[in-house]
Amino acid sequence: MSEISFKILGTPQAKQSARFRIAKGRNGKSFVSSYQKKEVVQNERNIAYDVKSQLPLNHIPYDNAIGVKVTFVFPPLKSWTKKKLAFLKEGGIIYKITKPDLTDNLMKGLFDAMGGIVFTDDARICKVSSTKIYGLVPRTEVTINVL
Repeated sequence: MSEISFKILGTPQAKQSARFRIAKGRNGKSFVSSYQKKEVVQNERNIAYDVKSQLPLNHIPYDNAIGVKVTFVFPPLKSWTKKKLAFLKEGGIIYKITKPDLTDNLMKGLFDAMGGIVFTDDARICKVSSTKIYGLVPRTEVTINVL
């Protein structure tokens, strides 16, 4: 069984839905055009760059069934007490129960950024385990296994 792991430093970002606008063509007729915000596109590029830099040099994107384990680590809130921060520093786990949600927004952006780099298509992902927690160093930890 082949396994690779990597970390993406920085606060995990949710992928926003595509935006739509009504534009006019050269012929004067209106049509609907979709686009992504620049921040969303740039975040995906940054993730792709971080992932590429941590993969083995001869890595070929997986084209078979894979399992993915993802841990999204968010920074502690400024309103937290010293006791809560101390618990975190001692290795305690505090789950994040607020937005962004795991399946739609956080995972979508991550999987889109890894497509064509780690695996040929995110349809190859057959098993997913994901967690949202707070930690001192915001990051995303990813482990991928060939099933």
